[in-house]
Amino acid sequence: MSRGLVALAFASVILVAFQVSVLSPLRVLGVVVMIVWLWPIALALTGATTMAVGAGFVTGLLFDAQSHTPFGLNAFVAVGLALLIAIPAREGVGDLDASAWWMPPALLGLGGMVAPVLFVTLGAMSGHTSLWRSSMVATMFVNCVGFFVLARPMARLAQRVANVGGWARG
Repeated sequence: MSRGLVALAFASVILVAFQVSVLSPLRVLGVVVMIVWLWPIALALTGATTMAVGAGFVTGLLFDAQSHTPFGLNAFVAVGLALLIAIPAREGVGDLDASAWWMPPALLGLGGMVAPVLFVTLGAMSGHTSLWRSSMVATMFVNCVGFFVLARPMARLAQRVANVGGWARG
């Protein structure tokens, strides 16, 4: 199990560093694709809900420590997304090897549409109404397409990390 935690921590830290240094300066239609939100839902596809929630929380905190968002907000978004995608994932709906080829990208694309709404809603509930800076439709669209395109490689990485830790679905 400790080898799995090391692999999970290493992959999470590398993804946060990639988000902060490479993806955050790049904008498509004024929107940043947030792989720190994609990572926990890709992990949730493996069926290991606890691992996905824990990694989402830690990854969100690591990203919040490097960004100008309220501390903990991205962590709660990542946890919410992991829990949302874990529901169909536990039934094997998004299984990379057994489901239809389009199902994992569709589930992750759905997560990309829900994530910005969850981010703005939780931010508003915490008193930060300035988080809605650009078009919500553009933010949802860019993250949906980005998550759809990155779904397979990110889900394969998540599957390998889950296999190292022994968390993969039986």
